[in-house]
Amino acid sequence: MAAVSGPGWTVAVAALLSAVAAVLINQHLFPYQSINNDEALYWLQAQTLAGGDLFPPAPPSADSYAPWLAIVTDGHYVLKYTPVVAGLLALSLVITGGTALALALVVAAAVEMTYLVGVELLDDRRTAAVAAWLLALSPLVLLQSAMLLPYLPVLVLSECVVFGLLRGLRTRRRVPLVGAGLALGLAAAVRPYDVVLVLGPFVLWTVCRGARGRRWWMLRWVGAGLAAPFALLLSYNAAATGNPFQLPFALLEPEDKLGFGVRRLFPTDTAHHFGLVEGLTAIGDHLWLLGAWACGGVVLAVLSVATVIRRRMTAPALTVGVGALLLIIGYVAFWGAWNAAELWGGTRCIGPFYLMPVLVTLVLFGARGLVDMASAWPRTTGLVAVAGLALSGFILVVASQDNMEFTQRDRNLSNMINARPGPTLVIVSVDPAFLMHPTSVVANSPTLDDRVLYAVSRKQADFDVVADHPDRSPYLLRLAIGYNRTLSSPSAGWLERLRVVDGVNVAVGVSAAVPAGTRAARIEVTADGRRSSFSMNPDRPLSSRLIISPGGVDATALGPRSKVSDVPTTRDVPAMKDDRSVTLKVFYTPAGDGRERLLDQVDLPVRVDSRQGTVSVLVSEGQVGAVGSGAMPTIRLRAS
Repeated sequence: MAAVSGPGWTVAVAALLSAVAAVLINQHLFPYQSINNDEALYWLQAQTLAGGDLFPPAPPSADSYAPWLAIVTDGHYVLKYTPVVAGLLALSLVITGGTALALALVVAAAVEMTYLVGVELLDDRRTAAVAAWLLALSPLVLLQSAMLLPYLPVLVLSECVVFGLLRGLRTRRRVPLVGAGLALGLAAAVRPYDVVLVLGPFVLWTVCRGARGRRWWMLRWVGAGLAAPFALLLSYNAAATGNPFQLPFALLEPEDKLGFGVRRLFPTDTAHHFGLVEGLTAIGDHLWLLGAWACGGVVLAVLSVATVIRRRMTAPALTVGVGALLLIIGYVAFWGAWNAAELWGGTRCIGPFYLMPVLVTLVLFGARGLVDMASAWPRTTGLVAVAGLALSGFILVVASQDNMEFTQRDRNLSNMINARPGPTLVIVSVDPAFLMHPTSVVANSPTLDDRVLYAVSRKQADFDVVADHPDRSPYLLRLAIGYNRTLSSPSAGWLERLRVVDGVNVAVGVSAAVPAGTRAARIEVTADGRRSSFSMNPDRPLSSRLIISPGGVDATALGPRSKVSDVPTTRDVPAMKDDRSVTLKVFYTPAGDGRERLLDQVDLPVRVDSRQGTVSVLVSEGQVGAVGSGAMPTIRLRAS
């Protein structure tokens, strides 16, 4: 301890404060996790590993319990991501029963490693300490440190690679090189594209120039550290996909990949046309946000540019900067950045997380410029520092308020569901058909033995789910279209009690209404492979009924059909071709712009027993709870 320098002690304080902040923010701001639903996926994966399994087991009616972005294979769910980050979370779960230890260690390591890398690259402990504090005070790090996401852990691993290679070559010791190889393998297993772009220039410089005659010695020991994670990755890929060289990332949807063209996140997703313009727009939005989410924001970027122009950085430091530029350029062809910034928009609330590696370059280069500026103009530097901290404080306060609003919505939804007495089964009507989306409230543990069990509505399969759990009271949870996508999106949730009605024919009451100021409206009924449209009076709520029988659906009470068509074939239709369930949708046209919009939709599960000549309908007995704001589900079905 006596050997620790003054700047080193200040960094230790920053690391400790960051660890405490991560735990507190996680507990108070994200008790239901963030609006990034990938968090729920990593949490499920961590629970699975902590329970001794590699994959979550899939029960009967496996598709009805499908987690977010998972696929059913050989009696288990294969999740989208490799289990490196989840493994760290699982270790924390086993040791402490929670994830606080993992979150605290990761952010503390990020601060400390920024300092150590800064010492190696800048050869100045004071400047390295400034860089570590800039990282710790960045709103992007403060919020991401409280989330169960991979971006900060991968940043730490990348810094370990840089530090291990430089320290190993400088001291001629093998242990740092082995550690660099281990970190490189782990980081590449989580985000291989990032690793190639960010670390590629630095590793190339290290091999060609930094080794100085010790190239093969260095590669041998780096390779020794790389061997274990590489072998584990191949083994996991083989177990997950059947191919050691195929990651599970695109197993669910092959169109979820790099490059331009048609892109989808899941099989039933809308075909998104992603091109160069979309890629440039996305990376521009991320850079714009990084200018506020980094401590000091734009000021830090200006100082970084000035540092490069004044040639105040060493050659290995410049290669780190080149890696940051390559990441920015490379992400133009990554549609996930466009999805996050434009289609979803979550980066406005939780930061431009895809550019986390760029933040390291900003704080290192910016710290060099800030220290130089302080030597020449101390008063001006003080004003600049205060302005930068004020900007960061403002961003953090606004982002915290926004995320607290999302948390309150999740809390209200959770309280409504948990208020039901006894063991319950909640069937969630949501599109796409995955749990843990659009809110992590609707998520199960790997053992599926919680007091509240969630299943996604899949029409006829809902009968099997209800039959498999006769001891649970069944409910239907309906969420407004666009639920919680942004702060201005609807947050309405509607809980209904369900029951199975059997008979030669079953009458189901249908009611629906449209917003005031609607110019035209219609209700669409899809059944028996046909889609029928019926006009609605926008000035008067619809009150009618459907008659369900083994021969089909009688919808004549809704009025004369204005349009009839066949259901178009899509990739998910073959699995549903024998399903006799009914889908109802309400469309409305506002008087203002004349463009028709989907207002609400709901499925009515139907099962036909041809031998008995009867039909079964899983239908609502009535509302038992409602929360949120915005348009409530407008279609209401009830057994007549």
